[in-house]
Amino acid sequence: MKRSALAMLVIALPTVCIASDGTPASVVDIKSKETFAVVWDRLQNSGFKGVHEGLDWAALKTKHQPEIEAAADIRQLRKEINELLEDLKASHFALIPAEAMPESGKAPPPGLADTGLRFALAGEQMLVERVLPGSSAEKAGIRAGWSVDGIDGSDIAAALKATVELDDNARRKGETFLLSHANKQAMGIPVDTRLVLRLRDAAGTARALEVTAVADPALQSVRLPGLPTMPLRIAYRRIDRAAAGGCTLHFDFSQWAMPVYEALSDALREHPACDGVVLDLRGNSGGLIPSLTAVSGLFVEKPTSLGTMTLGDGQSLQLMVLPRQVSDDGREIRRHTGKLAILTDRGSVSCSDIFPAGLQAVGRARIFGSPSAGMALPAVAVPLPSGDRLLYPTADFVDPLKRRIEGVGVVPDQSVVPTPASLAQGGDPVLDAAVAWLGGGT
Repeated sequence: MKRSALAMLVIALPTVCIASDGTPASVVDIKSKETFAVVWDRLQNSGFKGVHEGLDWAALKTKHQPEIEAAADIRQLRKEINELLEDLKASHFALIPAEAMPESGKAPPPGLADTGLRFALAGEQMLVERVLPGSSAEKAGIRAGWSVDGIDGSDIAAALKATVELDDNARRKGETFLLSHANKQAMGIPVDTRLVLRLRDAAGTARALEVTAVADPALQSVRLPGLPTMPLRIAYRRIDRAAAGGCTLHFDFSQWAMPVYEALSDALREHPACDGVVLDLRGNSGGLIPSLTAVSGLFVEKPTSLGTMTLGDGQSLQLMVLPRQVSDDGREIRRHTGKLAILTDRGSVSCSDIFPAGLQAVGRARIFGSPSAGMALPAVAVPLPSGDRLLYPTADFVDPLKRRIEGVGVVPDQSVVPTPASLAQGGDPVLDAAVAWLGGGT
């Protein structure tokens, strides 16, 4: 893989399945030797052994230790550590700058905003997959199905062309980072943020349009342990199936956090007549394992394992779902026992790899769309002497069928790729296929 191509592709940090906490260290000096010692110790004692990646740990230490310990400033230190993490050839290795972390005790920023856009990958192009009605994007004249060439300083078209030259693993990662980056530029950003998009409309005409992010009450801020504050969007609606009869509950959310469980519980109570549920994980970049197991408990009636995590000491831990009977306020929990469809794409990361893999493996759900990201290593983030944080995996993961999801992703039961024409006509081919199946189709 060319390093220049990597620089174009690695431009976003997806959220991860994580369950630890800590306090960021103060930035006093870079403490390069101490920082390397902590990084190396964590790598050696994590659940990631690099067996599948064929790593030569001695060679990696010889290559990277001198440069990291000799770093003269924080920028160089970060560069050298990131090059080490790149050479590990797996997901959930990242260096999180200290300035990206919220100050201790500081409330999450209020008034998150949205441009109304969501993007999708289709072959070697990025498309506008969704334009929310009434959004600034709609008012600017942007329509679903248009191709995206660039967003502000990001040359999306050039980066996608660069992925063609890469091996399968690097191409998959590059596509995930590009899609995550594009979606995060468009949603959960400060009010009045302006973005200039370079687009091509249905006729292939190039357009440069500006959108302004508008406050969205549907967005909230959530804090995941050890990570920067993340925007969470939850939306659900009833879809009436005119031809087949009945209705489908479509539930869409951007991160795995406990408010998702509460909102989904409420949605199931509000729509008891719906005999099918669609969980939309497209663009969902991960989050907390406890929220994953809580949500899973709304779709299974007995204790169920979604897979096995192998820890650093070789011990195995089952990712168990233990369905609850009543909610915290004493109400009986309404479980969905009918058909369940899950939508995935290359932006479905971490928990959004693990969740569909587990429910697919136990025969509880049918998956629609494109393969997920294949970044499925449970991870934690810890403070470093430099003041930054190291995100690293603590376990390997296989689903109940012993399939390793890392580096592969969840393969849909029904592959559906959006096209410019289908999106331009106002359709959503991935969701449409899932709704058709829920209504009795094949």
